[in-house]
Amino acid sequence: MIKIVYIWFNFPALIWLLLSINKSRPPSGRLKWQIDCPKALRNLLAVIRMLWPDGCVGVKEIDRKSPKFWDDCIDEFLEYYTWDPKFATQDEARASVLAVLRDKLRRALSDDKKRVDAQKKAGETYAQHRPLYMKPGVWSRIAKYWESEEFKKKFEVGKKARKAVKLPHTSGARSFDRRRRDYVAKHGKPGTVVVYKDCHTLKNKDMLGKWITKAAKDIIVSIRTSH
Repeated sequence: MIKIVYIWFNFPALIWLLLSINKSRPPSGRLKWQIDCPKALRNLLAVIRMLWPDGCVGVKEIDRKSPKFWDDCIDEFLEYYTWDPKFATQDEARASVLAVLRDKLRRALSDDKKRVDAQKKAGETYAQHRPLYMKPGVWSRIAKYWESEEFKKKFEVGKKARKAVKLPHTSGARSFDRRRRDYVAKHGKPGTVVVYKDCHTLKNKDMLGKWITKAAKDIIVSIRTSH
């Protein structure tokens, strides 16, 4: 695996921070990049929230109404981070940041909705629960969309689709590769079975270690039996 290094410069504190980006080649042959530094990801989310265009809900609407947003976010991010030219071109670096930006924005919307759903009382609206980091014009449009029939229909379709998945994983926003690297840092190199089990068992206190589905458990049983 080739490592790409981003360097972040904290001007007030005069601190250099190395951020590694993992480079892998998926089956399609295209390069895939992942930013693993938590601090950089938090900073990227802050950039998104600062520049989020008014009147745009998600990725597709931004693509249609305000496509310059993506370049503005990348430019702002690269004011503080740079890449090692030995391992990546400028286009590759910008493409990697863009991919993470789009994914981060989708997840931010999902997380904000889950947070409000947990707080909202009967009779209250999403508009009443605007987080301080979200601009009023942005939140107003998002709140209206979440209460629309269009969103409710899409949500139900997605809910049914998720239930139809036979082997859902439980690693949340982190990829399988990221889970593996986290495990290596704590326990050393794991086997395939260990990673699979970690990604397909529940994490909440009451059901810790329980398989997400019987089908997921049956695969491990068959692997162990064959070996």
